[in-house]
Amino acid sequence: MVRIVCGLGNPGAAYQGTRHNVGFEVVDRLVRRWAKRSPVEYDWFDNWPVAFDRWELAIIKPVTYMNLAGLAAEEACRRFGCNSGAFFVILDDFRLPLGTIRIRKSGSSGGHKGMASIVDALGSGDFPRLRLGIGPLPPTERSFPKQRSEFVLSRFFDSEKGIVETMIEQAAEAVETVIKNGLDRAINRYNGITPTPDA
Repeated sequence: MVRIVCGLGNPGAAYQGTRHNVGFEVVDRLVRRWAKRSPVEYDWFDNWPVAFDRWELAIIKPVTYMNLAGLAAEEACRRFGCNSGAFFVILDDFRLPLGTIRIRKSGSSGGHKGMASIVDALGSGDFPRLRLGIGPLPPTERSFPKQRSEFVLSRFFDSEKGIVETMIEQAAEAVETVIKNGLDRAINRYNGITPTPDA
């Protein structure tokens, strides 16, 4: 059972609205819906404790930069007495088309540095995750790591913002489905969805 929901992103105003921060945006939406009080600040993350339906949850955002997100994962699991299977991560993925939602029960880092940090800290990739499509990479950037970094730290074009808004809303609904009905139900309902502004 999921007990910790963690959105990935970089802290600070300079990174707000970037492709790499869509995990933060989903958590922000969940916090607006669920949280009744201000966050509790820990060493490596901020926590909004919430009661959703009949479940007690920790909704967290790392205060480290993306590449050190494992520090937050390790501290949260230790503080709340959870194993890795109870830790649910929301993150961006430039390999998925813009707007696509994909939920998995476990897996590798997929080359995502924040996810790699978490896998290393928890000693396993055996935890669920929700990936949010921010791609595809422009053809000229697919083979160059520096350009890939610049792409994920860029902001969405005006023409993309409607799809992004729909994706974030549907991702928040997917997390609620995970909590209420389990991963299998959420996977069946949301995997492969590619929202449009009118969806």
